[in-house]
Amino acid sequence: MIDTRLWGKSAGLEKPYPLMGHLVDTAMVAGAVWDGALTVVQHAAVAEALGVAMAEARRLVMFWAGLHDIGKILPRFQDMAAQDRPAHCAFLSEETYAHDRERDSQAEKIRHECATSRALPQLLAALGYPTAGRPARLLLTQVAQLLGGHHGRYPLGVEPQDLRDPLRRLPELGIGGWADQRREHVAALHGVLGRPEAPVARAMPVELAVVVAGVVIVSDWLASQDHVVSAQQAAADEIGGLRTPQSLLAHAKRASEAAPALVRDAGLGRASFRRHGFAGLFPEIARPHPLQVSIEAGLPGAVSGPGVLLVTAPPGEGKTEAALYAATVMGAACGSGGLFFALPTQATANQMYDRVVGFARRNLLDSAQVTLLHGSADLNERYAEPSPNDDGVEPRVLSDHDGGLRESAEVSVVASRWLRLRGRGILAPIAVGTVDQALMGVLPLKRNALRHLGLSGKTVVVDEAHAYDAYTHALLLRLLVWLGAMGVPVVLLSATLTGETAAGLVEAYLSGAGREPGSYRLPPPAYPGWLYADARSGSLTAPEEPVGSVRARRLSVDVLPVTHTYDATAPDGRLAALIRELHGVTAEGGCAAVICTTVAEAQRTYEALRDHYREHYGPAYAGWDDRSTDDAARQDAEAGPRLRLLHARFPARRRAAITAEAESWFGRIDKEGIRRPEPPRGTVLVSTQVIEQSLDLDFDLIVSDLAPMALLLQRAGRVWRHSEPGPSRPAWCREPRLAVLAPVGDDGRLSVPAAWGDVYAPSLLQRTLELMERRKSDPVRVPEDVQQLIDEVYAPEFTSTDPDALMKRDIKRLTDDMARRGLAGMVMLPPPAMVGSLHQLTTSDADEDLVATRLGAETVQLLPVFYDSEGKRWLDEACTIPFPERGSRNDGRFTRVEIRALLGHVVPLAHGPWRQACAEANDPPASWRREPRLARLVLLPHRIVAGDGLAGAVLGDYTLTLTHSLGLVISRAQKS
Repeated sequence: MIDTRLWGKSAGLEKPYPLMGHLVDTAMVAGAVWDGALTVVQHAAVAEALGVAMAEARRLVMFWAGLHDIGKILPRFQDMAAQDRPAHCAFLSEETYAHDRERDSQAEKIRHECATSRALPQLLAALGYPTAGRPARLLLTQVAQLLGGHHGRYPLGVEPQDLRDPLRRLPELGIGGWADQRREHVAALHGVLGRPEAPVARAMPVELAVVVAGVVIVSDWLASQDHVVSAQQAAADEIGGLRTPQSLLAHAKRASEAAPALVRDAGLGRASFRRHGFAGLFPEIARPHPLQVSIEAGLPGAVSGPGVLLVTAPPGEGKTEAALYAATVMGAACGSGGLFFALPTQATANQMYDRVVGFARRNLLDSAQVTLLHGSADLNERYAEPSPNDDGVEPRVLSDHDGGLRESAEVSVVASRWLRLRGRGILAPIAVGTVDQALMGVLPLKRNALRHLGLSGKTVVVDEAHAYDAYTHALLLRLLVWLGAMGVPVVLLSATLTGETAAGLVEAYLSGAGREPGSYRLPPPAYPGWLYADARSGSLTAPEEPVGSVRARRLSVDVLPVTHTYDATAPDGRLAALIRELHGVTAEGGCAAVICTTVAEAQRTYEALRDHYREHYGPAYAGWDDRSTDDAARQDAEAGPRLRLLHARFPARRRAAITAEAESWFGRIDKEGIRRPEPPRGTVLVSTQVIEQSLDLDFDLIVSDLAPMALLLQRAGRVWRHSEPGPSRPAWCREPRLAVLAPVGDDGRLSVPAAWGDVYAPSLLQRTLELMERRKSDPVRVPEDVQQLIDEVYAPEFTSTDPDALMKRDIKRLTDDMARRGLAGMVMLPPPAMVGSLHQLTTSDADEDLVATRLGAETVQLLPVFYDSEGKRWLDEACTIPFPERGSRNDGRFTRVEIRALLGHVVPLAHGPWRQACAEANDPPASWRREPRLARLVLLPHRIVAGDGLAGAVLGDYTLTLTHSLGLVISRAQKS
């Protein structure tokens, strides 16, 4: 008979909740998660791996999920409530629970989840689970390991002697009554579930085991919510407890009836889209683009199960809509239950979120949650719209960590409150986010089973698949291997891929699906075009006819050799060339973008242009000062071109406002809210690479610093982007044109400015420059020339006019790439087929908030703080927004609205030497440390000095200063 005094939940409750109740609750929730969140295809895959029917597979997963906390029948764990509840825990002194705690040499090491993994193999063996063979290949040891990982980290594998007598190696588990009660609880749960027979199958494939592990974690979380535990405890008390088989069955029935609502309220489920042609899914598109027409004509007949679709086309060809259409076709063929749309940056993810939400609203057959996943998602106003209850306390999960409580920070308010908690958004049926959110699934991080569960059963779209360095690209390849093994349909989108890179992406997916490299032959990518590879057969499908283009045009590319100087009087200098290129904009109107290599270069360029225009339009010229409320000042400021700066080092809310302003100025003219500037006043946007990906902007002219060919062509996609309908162009703008500022030395050869750092490989810059110079004034035919130009830049046989310099630069690039790939190989998970133990999947102690899936991308979140003459702190230079020393709640905690408001002032900055100089003055207040999103902020103290303006934060050799027009400026500190 089970002893209901053995508790499973205690903290925050009037009295401890019996462990047996929690085991049953979790099992019932697991059944609802199986029914509501997994797809039929996933059901069938688990059943096939276990060699049982789907209904029996469901019962087995429920049984396993319920067993996750069997390790709580452990002397050390039960002792945890003795101090606060001595009367309840008096039973621990009974003879049946006698235990020599003095001999527990590992008492400080063993946790209840580890105890589960060590005790369970013998318990499962007693139920008939096979024990012959190597432990690593046995189902019972795999189940023990995945259940031992229900707090996020898989334990070490089971040794052969643990199958025979785990108590010999780990007496801390407890003998006598402890061992008896473990057997009784297992038997009772087994009986409640109808005694599912032990499968005779061996261990499940790793790609399935991690999905089951994710189901267990989610089920435990849902069943552990305080309101669920309280309700189940009260109901159990009404029937006199859980001591008899009849009472357990009644408890299970009640839990089973309540479980589907828990899953729905959490926002879990499946997304089903309408089965329509392209026009039915996108009725607003009167004339689909040729790429869209081609995919609609060729893809449905090629898809019969999982596979990968590679789409290559210039910007503006409708790749996003084609991907969403393809996702519905491929998802339906695979029985997929959702969508994850991955993008390279937060800005592109924010924009795509709106488009995916619109698509979902039009085409979902039933409701489904949509989440936005990146570090600043809650700053997106359309995603984080506060609800009437937004300041309430999140539902707590009653935790087992030292008997305490764990509260998680929110993620969003548009999706369910449960999905807004950290790490859960990827479980939503539809998610849009940065690609990092998926790439972390191939790093050995705690709770990566949630990412595996969140990606499995979905269709995954990866936009801008070309936009990553060698390290991140290696992680992407490994992700594709895992997705191929999971049978997840994948859509890859790119505007500029080399043929070799394109082939590598497809091959990675097919290798994960079990296809041998020699069993298929990939054709070179068509541009524009698409290629579909079937995961099961390896068969390839491509368009029967060449794909046309709505962006067919002749792009004028002019290379302007310049010396890298900001002296406007130097005729061959960068600034002088830039002023000449922008003359048409300043004289007659129009829109131009100036794309710089670094934030510092963009800031200097903006300042130099502003100073130059002040000489011509008067000292009142501000470019476009949105702070001015004085009518006369505004009128003076309207002389000369509008000048705006956009980069990543603005406070989050201001950057979002500038981005929205740019989209309203330079967006497609038939969209709502577009107000393209009217001549004769021109508009110049000085920016960095942030505008070259996915932002739907249209300029009359692009002026860019030299960059690798693929990026230049990507940037050129923002010049004359729209034609039907297109804006009226100024008279000086007769054709789409890209002007490239190429830095050269006195000898006329490439001279990479030191200020550019290592943003781009010099060898690619040299190859690009020489190739463009070789073409002279020949226009680039888009799309016909694009693929050839990209492949030529990377060609091993590239013929250089300066071969010695190129060889040195090539060797450095290839060595760097090799090192980055090697580093990725050291940190990422092995392919599923090479995983010997689940323990390999969670070996890192790193915090996912601090893990970068792009080399050198680690950032610090800075909060500028302004001190007035009296020493009072403010969040703005005008001293109108007080610095909150504590939150408004009674306990000093911050509401979600207050946290979002604070984060709106945060500026991201990459780690650098300045970080080592941070001291106590840079730490947030002690009261902030209880808020996960605020605890890691670094304060940047600014002082407002009467007569001298603003003094920035001095950190070591650097001064960091936030200004309204420039954003965060980093300069060398002046030595006193």
